[in-house]
Amino acid sequence: MKASSILPALVLLGAIHAFGGEASSSPSSLQPLQLWYDKPAANWNEALPLGNGRLGAMVFGNPAKERFQLNEESLWAGCPIQSYPPDFLKHLNEVRRLLFAGHNAEAHAYGEQNLTATPTSFRSYEPLADLWLDFGRVPTMDGYRRELDLADGLARVTFRQGDATITREAFISAPDNVLAVRVKTDQPGTLAFTVNLTRARNATVTAAGDQLHLDGQIVDVEKKDGGFDDNAGGSGPGGPHMKFAGRLQVRVDRGKVTAAGDGLRIDGAGEAVILFTAATDYNLSKLDFDRAIDPARTSADMLAKAAGKPWPELLERHLAEYRAMFNRVSLQLDGTDASLEKLPTGARLAALRKGGDDPGLAALYFQYGRYLLMGSSRRPARLPANLQGIWSDRMWAAWEADYHLNINLQMNYWPAGPANLPETVEPLMDWLELLASRGRESAQRLYGSDGWVAYLATNPFGRVTPSASTKRSQFLNGVLDPLCGAWMAAQLFDFYQFSGDRAFLERLYPILQGASEFVLDTLVTAPDGTLVIAPSTSPENHYIDPKTKGKIRITAGSAYHQSLVKAIFEATDRAAAILATDPAMRRRIAEATAKLPKLKIGADGRLMEWAEPYQEVEPGHRHMSHLVGMHPFYQITPATPDLWAAARKSLDYRLAHGGGGTGWSRAWTINQFATFRDGEAAHEHLLALLRRSTLPNLFDVCPPFQIDGNFGGCAGIAEMLLQSHQRVTREGTDAGFLLDLLPALPKAWPGGSVKGLRARGGFVVDIAWRDGKVTDYQVRSAKPRDVTVRVNGETQKIQSIRP
Repeated sequence: MKASSILPALVLLGAIHAFGGEASSSPSSLQPLQLWYDKPAANWNEALPLGNGRLGAMVFGNPAKERFQLNEESLWAGCPIQSYPPDFLKHLNEVRRLLFAGHNAEAHAYGEQNLTATPTSFRSYEPLADLWLDFGRVPTMDGYRRELDLADGLARVTFRQGDATITREAFISAPDNVLAVRVKTDQPGTLAFTVNLTRARNATVTAAGDQLHLDGQIVDVEKKDGGFDDNAGGSGPGGPHMKFAGRLQVRVDRGKVTAAGDGLRIDGAGEAVILFTAATDYNLSKLDFDRAIDPARTSADMLAKAAGKPWPELLERHLAEYRAMFNRVSLQLDGTDASLEKLPTGARLAALRKGGDDPGLAALYFQYGRYLLMGSSRRPARLPANLQGIWSDRMWAAWEADYHLNINLQMNYWPAGPANLPETVEPLMDWLELLASRGRESAQRLYGSDGWVAYLATNPFGRVTPSASTKRSQFLNGVLDPLCGAWMAAQLFDFYQFSGDRAFLERLYPILQGASEFVLDTLVTAPDGTLVIAPSTSPENHYIDPKTKGKIRITAGSAYHQSLVKAIFEATDRAAAILATDPAMRRRIAEATAKLPKLKIGADGRLMEWAEPYQEVEPGHRHMSHLVGMHPFYQITPATPDLWAAARKSLDYRLAHGGGGTGWSRAWTINQFATFRDGEAAHEHLLALLRRSTLPNLFDVCPPFQIDGNFGGCAGIAEMLLQSHQRVTREGTDAGFLLDLLPALPKAWPGGSVKGLRARGGFVVDIAWRDGKVTDYQVRSAKPRDVTVRVNGETQKIQSIRP
C-alpha cells in the first residue's frame, strides 16, 4: 500500500508489522551494530570506548597484555578560580565609546589591556588510571576478533591460543556503577594472569586479598615552581586539590587469587571476573571538591554492592537498562555492497576514503553517536559530556577537555532530542542550573546587570569569568562573547519542544529568564538607534581593519550575537507564554525586540558576518557563527527568502574556500545543508566527515580527538531523515510543528527504514522508503493529536496514535 494513496489514515497498513510495539530486546535494524577489527589497537585512537555516563574505559584488546584506560567524569585538576578585572564596567564603556566612534583597533587594544585578568584559564580534566591484565607471552594466536557491540554496550575480544578459545567481555554498568570484565577459557583451570592498576602520578596502589586499592589526590604545581601549565596566562594556584579512589576485586570460578606486590595474581582459573569502580570528592552542589566526601568509602561501598551479584545478574541488569534506551531507534540504509559489510570497520573506513560509498557505515556512525552520548551523559553521570565526552588519556587534555560554549557543548546535545535520548540532558541541566546561579555574581560584578553570564570556556568548578590560554585570547574569545550561556539556554528550550514536558520547562524557565535579563541589561544603543551587543565578535574569525589593515575581531552587533539575542528572547517569551507567567519580562522583550537591527546582506549577496562589510581574513574559516540564525535556531527560513538565499550563498562561499576543515565544523555543514533540504550536499559532507575527520575507532578528530563531531554527525543524519522545526498555521491559528519526512534524502540512500526518531511537539516517528519515496510511516504520541505531515511532497493533517 503506497503512502500517497492513504495519507489521511496516518498508520499505513503495511507499516503495522514493521513499526508496531515497544523497543524489543534487540534492534530491528538488519545491519550489524558492531565496530570490529581483526587486530589489537596499536594506539589510543584505535581503542574502543565503554561508558556509563560517569565511568569511562578505552579497551585495547591486546592478547598478551590487555589495557583498559580509565576515566571518571569529575576528576579535574585545579580548584574554583574566577578572574575579575578591576573596574570592568568602566573600561567596558570606554571600549564601547571607541567602537561607536569607529576606532576599532583602539577599542581592541584598550580592551585587551583593561578587561583581562590572570589567571586567564583553569586546569584540565585528568585520566583516572590504567587497568592491566598481563597474560605473559602469547606464542601463537589465530581467529582474533575485537569488537564493540552497540546493541548491547559490550566490548569483546576472542581468539584461539593453542587448543583454547579465550573470550574477554567488558561493559560499564549504569545500574551497578562498575566496570565489569570477564575473562574466560574453554579449557578450565588454565587461566593465569596478573592484574595491576597504574597512574602516572599522585596515586598509590595496594593489594589486599582479592582487591586492589587505588588512592590519590591531585597535587598541582605552578609553573613558577617547576610544574607544567599549558596556558601561558596561568591556570590557577598549586596545592593539594581533588581526592580520588578506585576499588577493584577479582572473582574466579576455581584456582586462586593472591597478592603479588601491588598487583594480583590469578592461577588455575577457568573464568575470572574483575569489577572496578571509582569516585572523587567532587560535590556538584558546591561546584567544588568537598572534604566531607570520602572517595575511598564511596568506591568501596559501590564495589561491595556490585560484588554481591554474579556475572549473569550484572550482565542482565546492564542489558535491561542499556537496551531500554538504545533500542528506541533503529536505522537501516540500503545500498551497501555485501562485500563491504564483511570487512573490519577500519577496512570499511579505508575503502570509503578511496572514493567509495557505504550507507551501512553511515547508519553505524549514527548509532555510534547515540552510543557515545549515552556513554558520556546518562545517569549515574552528574556532569555533561565534555569536549572528549568522558574519554581522555592525557594528563593535560587538549583545550582542558572543558565545556566549550560557542558551539561545542551545544553540538554535543544536538542528538538528544531527535535521536530519542532525552535522559542524556539531565546531567547537563543539573550542572547548568548551578552555573547560571554562579553566573549571577559575575553579571553583577562585571556588568552591573541582573541575570547571569557564562563565557566560551568553563568547567565543573563553575568558571563564569572570561577564560582562555592568554590575555589576548581571554579578551578575544571570552570578553567579546558574553552570550555563550544564553546560547546554551536557548538550545535547551528547543530540546523541551521535543517532549513538551512542562516540569522540565518550569525548571528551565529561571535559566531562560536570567539569560534574557542579562541581555536586556547589556544591550546598548548604537549610533543608528538600534540595540546591539557591544563589544561583539564572530567566534574566532578575524576581519581586516579598514584603517590599520591589521587582523581584528572586535565589532558591535555581529550577526552571530544579534541572532543569539533573538534566540534567547524568543525562547524566554514562548516559555513564559506556555507557563502563563512573567508578563513584565514578555513586555521588556517585546520592547527590546522592536529595536533590534535586522541582519544585513552584502553587495555580493552573502549574509554579512559583521555589521560593516569587512573583508574576512580567512574566507574558509571553520566557524560559521553568522549562520546560527539558520541553524540551529531556524530564524532564517524559506519564509525569509532574501536571508535564506544569502545564508546559502554564505555557506557555499565558506566551503569553497576551505571551510569545514575540522570534524565539528564539517558536522555542522551536514546539519546546515539538511536544513536547506539539500540531501546531496548533506551526504557529500557526511562522506567528507567520515573520510577526513574520523579516526579508526570512528572517533571524530578536530584534530586531535574531539567528540562534538560525532554528535553533530549523528544529529545531521537525523535531520536528513526527519525535520520538525517549521510551525504551521491553520485558519490563522498556530497548529504546531510540521513533520517533514525524508526532507534531505540523498540518492545514495534509495531505500531504508528508521524507527523511533523524535519530532518537536512530542511525536515519535517511524518511516520506511523505497526508490527515494516514503512507503510506510507511523506517528505516535502520548495521546492521539492532530499533526501536520509532509510526505512525498504532499502535506496533510492526520492524527497520531498512542505508542
